Amino acid sequence: MTLSTLQEQYAKSFVQDIPRTPTNRYASIILLRETKSYAIFTTEGGEQQDVEQTPAGLNHPDPTTRLVMFKRKQVAPERRTGKALLRQYGVFPYAIKDGKVVYGDEALKEKNPYEDCYLTDGLCTHCPDCLIYGYAAVEGEGARKARLMTDTCFSVRPYELIQKQIKFNVINEATHTSGTITEYDYTTPGVFLPAVETTVDLTADEFAYVLGNVLRTTRYGKEGTRQGFVRNHILAIAFSDVELFANLEFSQAFYDAFVDDNEIDMVERALSLTDFQKHAEKIIQNLTEDAAGRVQLVTGDDLKAILSAVRSLNQDQEKLAQFLKDLHIRSATFTV
Repeated sequence: MTLSTLQEQYAKSFVQDIPRTPTNRYASIILLRETKSYAIFTTEGGEQQDVEQTPAGLNHPDPTTRLVMFKRKQVAPERRTGKALLRQYGVFPYAIKDGKVVYGDEALKEKNPYEDCYLTDGLCTHCPDCLIYGYAAVEGEGARKARLMTDTCFSVRPYELIQKQIKFNVINEATHTSGTITEYDYTTPGVFLPAVETTVDLTADEFAYVLGNVLRTTRYGKEGTRQGFVRNHILAIAFSDVELFANLEFSQAFYDAFVDDNEIDMVERALSLTDFQKHAEKIIQNLTEDAAGRVQLVTGDDLKAILSAVRSLNQDQEKLAQFLKDLHIRSATFTV
Protein backbone atom coordinates (compact mmCIF):
# COMPACT_ATOMS: atom_id res chain seq x y z
CA MET A 1 0.00 0.00 0.00
CA THR A 2 1.16 3.54 -0.79
CA LEU A 3 -0.02 6.76 0.82
CA SER A 4 -2.10 7.53 -2.25
CA THR A 5 -3.77 4.13 -1.85
CA LEU A 6 -4.41 4.93 1.81
CA GLN A 7 -6.13 8.15 0.78
CA GLU A 8 -8.22 6.36 -1.85
CA GLN A 9 -9.18 3.34 0.26
CA TYR A 10 -10.20 5.38 3.30
CA ALA A 11 -11.23 8.57 1.53
CA LYS A 12 -14.42 9.02 3.57
CA SER A 13 -12.39 9.05 6.78
CA PHE A 14 -10.16 11.98 5.79
CA VAL A 15 -10.74 15.53 4.66
CA GLN A 16 -9.40 16.64 1.29
CA ASP A 17 -8.29 20.03 2.61
CA ILE A 18 -7.73 21.44 6.09
CA PRO A 19 -11.25 22.37 7.25
CA ARG A 20 -12.30 25.63 8.83
CA THR A 21 -15.15 23.97 10.71
CA PRO A 22 -15.43 20.47 12.28
CA THR A 23 -16.65 17.51 10.23
CA ASN A 24 -16.16 14.77 12.88
CA ARG A 25 -13.87 12.52 10.87
CA TYR A 26 -12.00 10.61 13.56
CA ALA A 27 -8.99 8.37 13.01
CA SER A 28 -7.79 6.70 16.21
CA ILE A 29 -4.40 5.08 16.70
CA ILE A 30 -4.85 2.31 19.27
CA LEU A 31 -1.52 1.36 20.80
CA LEU A 32 0.55 0.06 23.66
CA ARG A 33 3.45 2.05 25.08
CA GLU A 34 6.07 -0.37 26.43
CA THR A 35 9.01 0.75 28.53
CA LYS A 36 12.23 -0.78 27.22
CA SER A 37 14.41 0.77 29.91
CA TYR A 38 14.00 2.39 33.30
CA ALA A 39 11.80 5.46 32.99
CA ILE A 40 10.49 8.28 35.15
CA PHE A 41 6.97 9.57 34.61
CA THR A 42 6.62 12.66 36.75
CA THR A 43 6.51 16.41 36.44
CA GLU A 44 9.90 18.11 36.30
CA GLY A 45 11.40 18.34 39.77
CA GLY A 46 9.05 15.75 41.24
CA GLU A 47 10.66 13.10 43.44
CA GLN A 48 7.86 10.55 43.17
CA GLN A 49 6.21 9.36 40.00
CA ASP A 50 2.64 10.30 39.18
CA VAL A 51 0.08 7.75 40.40
CA GLU A 52 -3.67 7.57 40.78
CA GLN A 53 -6.05 5.22 42.57
CA THR A 54 -8.74 3.82 40.25
CA PRO A 55 -11.04 0.79 40.08
CA ALA A 56 -8.87 -2.15 39.04
CA GLY A 57 -11.10 -3.24 36.16
CA LEU A 58 -14.39 -2.57 34.47
CA ASN A 59 -15.72 -5.72 36.14
CA HIS A 60 -13.45 -5.61 39.20
CA PRO A 61 -14.29 -2.48 41.22
CA ASP A 62 -11.68 -2.96 43.97
CA PRO A 63 -9.34 0.05 43.99
CA THR A 64 -5.75 -0.20 42.83
CA THR A 65 -2.95 2.35 42.47
CA ARG A 66 -1.75 2.86 38.92
CA LEU A 67 1.20 4.61 37.31
CA VAL A 68 0.04 7.66 35.36
CA MET A 69 1.45 9.05 32.11
CA PHE A 70 -0.10 12.45 31.54
CA LYS A 71 -1.17 13.67 28.12
CA ARG A 72 1.67 16.17 27.84
CA LYS A 73 4.26 13.45 28.50
CA GLN A 74 2.88 11.59 25.48
CA VAL A 75 2.25 14.35 22.96
CA ALA A 76 5.20 16.68 23.59
CA PRO A 77 7.92 14.12 22.66
CA GLU A 78 6.04 13.24 19.47
CA ARG A 79 5.72 16.92 18.57
CA ARG A 80 9.45 17.39 19.08
CA THR A 81 10.10 14.40 16.84
CA GLY A 82 7.99 15.94 14.08
CA LYS A 83 9.55 19.39 14.46
CA ALA A 84 13.07 17.95 14.26
CA LEU A 85 12.06 16.15 11.07
CA LEU A 86 10.71 19.37 9.54
CA ARG A 87 13.99 21.14 10.36
CA GLN A 88 16.06 18.26 9.02
CA TYR A 89 14.35 18.35 5.64
CA GLY A 90 14.53 22.08 5.11
CA VAL A 91 11.12 23.44 6.10
CA PHE A 92 12.78 26.08 8.32
CA PRO A 93 13.43 28.91 7.76
CA TYR A 94 10.44 29.83 5.60
CA ALA A 95 8.28 32.82 4.74
CA ILE A 96 5.02 33.44 2.93
CA LYS A 97 5.52 35.69 -0.09
CA ASP A 98 2.64 36.67 -2.37
CA GLY A 99 0.61 33.72 -1.11
CA LYS A 100 3.43 31.23 -1.74
CA VAL A 101 5.95 29.61 0.58
CA VAL A 102 9.65 30.31 0.10
CA TYR A 103 12.52 28.69 1.95
CA GLY A 104 16.12 29.20 3.02
CA ASP A 105 18.00 32.36 2.07
CA GLU A 106 15.06 33.66 0.06
CA ALA A 107 12.86 33.40 3.14
CA LEU A 108 15.36 35.26 5.31
CA LYS A 109 15.18 38.23 2.94
CA GLU A 110 11.52 38.72 3.82
CA LYS A 111 10.43 41.06 6.61
CA ASN A 112 9.28 38.49 9.19
CA PRO A 113 10.52 35.01 8.28
CA TYR A 114 9.77 31.99 10.47
CA GLU A 115 13.28 30.85 11.29
CA ASP A 116 12.18 28.00 13.54
CA CYS A 117 9.25 26.55 15.47
CA TYR A 118 9.68 25.17 18.97
CA LEU A 119 7.77 24.40 22.15
CA THR A 120 6.43 26.34 23.88
CA ASP A 121 7.24 29.98 23.33
CA GLY A 122 8.45 29.85 19.74
CA LEU A 123 5.55 28.34 17.80
CA CYS A 124 5.29 29.63 14.23
CA THR A 125 1.51 28.87 14.05
CA HIS A 126 1.67 27.89 10.34
CA CYS A 127 3.59 24.60 10.07
CA PRO A 128 1.99 21.11 10.06
CA ASP A 129 2.81 20.64 13.75
CA CYS A 130 1.03 23.85 14.77
CA LEU A 131 -2.05 23.15 12.66
CA ILE A 132 -2.36 19.53 13.81
CA TYR A 133 -1.36 19.67 17.48
CA GLY A 134 -2.65 23.20 18.07
CA TYR A 135 -1.28 26.13 20.02
CA ALA A 136 -2.35 28.47 22.79
CA ALA A 137 -2.81 32.19 22.30
CA VAL A 138 0.07 33.69 20.30
CA GLU A 139 0.26 37.46 19.94
CA GLY A 140 -1.06 38.49 16.55
CA GLU A 141 -2.07 34.92 15.66
CA GLY A 142 -4.78 33.95 18.15
CA ALA A 143 -5.06 30.28 19.16
CA ARG A 144 -5.87 27.05 17.40
CA LYS A 145 -7.57 23.99 18.82
CA ALA A 146 -5.65 20.74 18.42
CA ARG A 147 -6.88 18.20 15.90
CA LEU A 148 -5.27 15.42 17.92
CA MET A 149 -6.74 14.26 21.20
CA THR A 150 -5.50 11.91 23.87
CA ASP A 151 -5.66 11.77 27.63
CA THR A 152 -3.78 10.37 30.58
CA CYS A 153 -2.89 6.71 30.21
CA PHE A 154 -2.56 4.20 33.05
CA SER A 155 -0.58 1.06 33.74
CA VAL A 156 -2.44 -2.24 33.86
CA ARG A 157 -0.48 -3.74 36.75
CA PRO A 158 -0.52 -2.00 40.15
CA TYR A 159 2.13 0.64 40.70
CA GLU A 160 3.76 -1.27 43.55
CA LEU A 161 4.70 -4.07 41.14
CA ILE A 162 6.28 -1.92 38.45
CA GLN A 163 8.39 0.65 40.33
CA LYS A 164 11.81 0.58 41.92
CA GLN A 165 13.74 3.03 44.10
CA ILE A 166 17.29 3.39 42.80
CA LYS A 167 20.12 5.22 44.53
CA PHE A 168 23.12 6.65 42.70
CA ASN A 169 26.49 6.99 44.39
CA VAL A 170 29.54 9.11 43.62
CA ILE A 171 33.15 8.25 44.49
CA ASN A 172 35.33 10.98 45.99
CA GLU A 173 38.71 10.36 44.37
CA ALA A 174 40.59 12.23 47.11
CA THR A 175 39.11 10.43 50.10
CA HIS A 176 38.14 7.17 48.34
CA THR A 177 34.73 7.34 49.93
CA SER A 178 31.30 7.16 48.38
CA GLY A 179 28.05 8.88 49.12
CA THR A 180 24.53 8.94 47.79
CA ILE A 181 24.01 11.89 45.49
CA THR A 182 20.47 11.21 44.43
CA GLU A 183 17.63 8.72 44.59
CA TYR A 184 14.89 8.30 42.00
CA ASP A 185 11.60 6.47 41.81
CA TYR A 186 11.77 4.52 38.53
CA THR A 187 9.34 2.59 36.37
CA THR A 188 10.89 -0.76 35.50
CA PRO A 189 11.39 -2.06 31.95
CA GLY A 190 8.55 -4.09 30.44
CA VAL A 191 5.67 -1.94 31.69
CA PHE A 192 2.75 -1.43 29.29
CA LEU A 193 0.48 1.62 29.13
CA PRO A 194 -2.48 1.18 26.74
CA ALA A 195 -3.37 4.39 24.93
CA VAL A 196 -5.49 5.86 22.14
CA GLU A 197 -4.47 8.89 20.08
CA THR A 198 -7.46 10.26 18.21
CA THR A 199 -7.02 12.59 15.26
CA VAL A 200 -9.89 14.75 14.05
CA ASP A 201 -10.44 16.08 10.54
CA LEU A 202 -6.98 15.36 9.18
CA THR A 203 -5.99 14.87 5.58
CA ALA A 204 -4.49 11.46 4.77
CA ASP A 205 -1.04 13.05 4.57
CA GLU A 206 -1.45 14.73 7.96
CA PHE A 207 -2.48 11.38 9.45
CA ALA A 208 0.62 9.74 7.93
CA TYR A 209 2.72 12.49 9.53
CA VAL A 210 1.18 11.88 12.98
CA LEU A 211 1.51 8.11 12.64
CA GLY A 212 5.14 8.54 11.60
CA ASN A 213 5.79 10.64 14.71
CA VAL A 214 4.33 7.88 16.91
CA LEU A 215 6.49 5.23 15.24
CA ARG A 216 9.65 7.35 15.36
CA THR A 217 9.43 8.58 18.96
CA THR A 218 11.25 6.49 21.54
CA ARG A 219 12.00 8.78 24.51
CA TYR A 220 9.25 9.62 26.97
CA GLY A 221 9.08 10.71 30.58
CA LYS A 222 11.08 13.14 32.68
CA GLU A 223 12.97 15.33 30.24
CA GLY A 224 16.04 16.00 32.32
CA THR A 225 16.99 12.32 32.62
CA ARG A 226 17.32 11.53 28.88
CA GLN A 227 16.09 8.08 29.83
CA GLY A 228 12.82 6.32 29.25
CA PHE A 229 13.15 4.34 26.02
CA VAL A 230 9.59 3.42 25.03
CA ARG A 231 8.47 1.27 22.12
CA ASN A 232 5.05 2.07 20.63
CA HIS A 233 3.13 -0.98 19.39
CA ILE A 234 0.19 -0.20 17.10
CA LEU A 235 -2.66 -2.63 17.78
CA ALA A 236 -5.27 -1.16 15.46
CA ILE A 237 -6.47 1.95 13.66
CA ALA A 238 -10.12 2.91 13.87
CA PHE A 239 -11.98 5.26 11.55
CA SER A 240 -15.18 6.65 13.00
CA ASP A 241 -17.44 9.66 13.46
CA VAL A 242 -17.27 9.47 17.29
CA GLU A 243 -14.60 9.08 19.94
CA LEU A 244 -14.17 5.47 21.00
CA PHE A 245 -13.08 4.87 24.61
CA ALA A 246 -10.89 6.34 27.33
CA ASN A 247 -7.37 5.18 28.08
CA LEU A 248 -8.42 4.19 31.60
CA GLU A 249 -11.20 1.98 30.22
CA PHE A 250 -8.62 0.37 27.93
CA SER A 251 -6.30 -0.49 30.83
CA GLN A 252 -9.20 -1.72 32.97
CA ALA A 253 -10.42 -3.98 30.16
CA PHE A 254 -6.99 -5.59 29.90
CA TYR A 255 -6.92 -6.04 33.68
CA ASP A 256 -10.25 -7.90 33.56
CA ALA A 257 -9.02 -10.13 30.73
CA PHE A 258 -5.78 -11.00 32.53
CA VAL A 259 -7.52 -11.77 35.82
CA ASP A 260 -9.79 -14.23 33.99
CA ASP A 261 -6.88 -15.83 32.10
CA ASN A 262 -5.49 -18.78 34.06
CA GLU A 263 -2.22 -18.62 32.11
CA ILE A 264 -1.44 -15.06 33.27
CA ASP A 265 -0.45 -14.05 36.78
CA MET A 266 0.07 -10.28 37.01
CA VAL A 267 1.51 -10.54 40.53
CA GLU A 268 4.10 -13.25 39.99
CA ARG A 269 5.49 -12.11 36.63
CA ALA A 270 5.67 -9.13 34.32
CA LEU A 271 3.29 -8.96 31.39
CA SER A 272 4.54 -9.54 27.85
CA LEU A 273 3.54 -8.16 24.47
CA THR A 274 2.19 -11.61 23.65
CA ASP A 275 -0.17 -11.41 26.64
CA PHE A 276 -1.62 -8.17 25.31
CA GLN A 277 -1.83 -9.34 21.72
CA LYS A 278 -3.69 -12.45 22.87
CA HIS A 279 -6.59 -10.36 24.19
CA ALA A 280 -6.31 -7.07 22.28
CA GLU A 281 -8.62 -7.81 19.35
CA LYS A 282 -11.51 -8.98 21.52
CA ILE A 283 -11.06 -6.11 23.97
CA ILE A 284 -11.07 -3.48 21.22
CA GLN A 285 -14.14 -5.02 19.64
CA ASN A 286 -15.95 -5.08 23.00
CA LEU A 287 -15.07 -1.48 23.74
CA THR A 288 -16.23 -0.24 20.34
CA GLU A 289 -19.34 -2.35 19.74
CA ASP A 290 -21.59 0.04 21.68
CA ALA A 291 -20.16 3.21 20.17
CA ALA A 292 -22.85 5.73 19.29
CA GLY A 293 -21.66 6.07 15.73
CA ARG A 294 -19.88 4.50 12.78
CA VAL A 295 -16.68 2.55 13.52
CA GLN A 296 -14.36 0.85 11.03
CA LEU A 297 -11.58 -1.14 12.68
CA VAL A 298 -8.38 -1.75 10.73
CA THR A 299 -6.32 -4.72 11.97
CA GLY A 300 -4.36 -7.65 10.57
CA ASP A 301 -2.98 -7.36 7.04
CA ASP A 302 -4.74 -4.05 6.37
CA LEU A 303 -3.06 -2.52 9.42
CA LYS A 304 0.31 -3.95 8.39
CA ALA A 305 -0.13 -2.38 4.94
CA ILE A 306 -0.74 1.09 6.42
CA LEU A 307 2.22 0.81 8.80
CA SER A 308 4.41 -0.48 5.98
CA ALA A 309 3.49 2.49 3.78
CA VAL A 310 4.36 4.98 6.53
CA ARG A 311 7.63 3.22 7.35
CA SER A 312 8.58 3.07 3.66
CA LEU A 313 7.99 6.81 3.33
CA ASN A 314 10.17 7.54 6.36
CA GLN A 315 12.96 5.32 5.01
CA ASP A 316 13.14 7.14 1.65
CA GLN A 317 14.87 10.50 2.20
CA GLU A 318 13.96 11.95 -1.19
CA LYS A 319 10.28 11.05 -0.96
CA LEU A 320 10.10 12.12 2.69
CA ALA A 321 11.64 15.52 1.92
CA GLN A 322 9.08 16.16 -0.82
CA PHE A 323 6.24 14.85 1.34
CA LEU A 324 7.12 17.22 4.20
CA LYS A 325 7.50 20.20 1.84
CA ASP A 326 4.08 19.51 0.25
CA LEU A 327 2.50 19.00 3.67
CA HIS A 328 4.01 22.23 4.92
CA ILE A 329 2.90 24.27 1.91
CA ARG A 330 -0.71 23.20 2.51
CA SER A 331 -0.41 24.17 6.18
CA ALA A 332 1.49 27.42 5.75
CA THR A 333 -0.90 28.79 3.12
CA PHE A 334 -4.06 27.72 4.97
CA THR A 335 -4.50 30.97 6.88
CA VAL A 336 -3.26 33.31 4.15
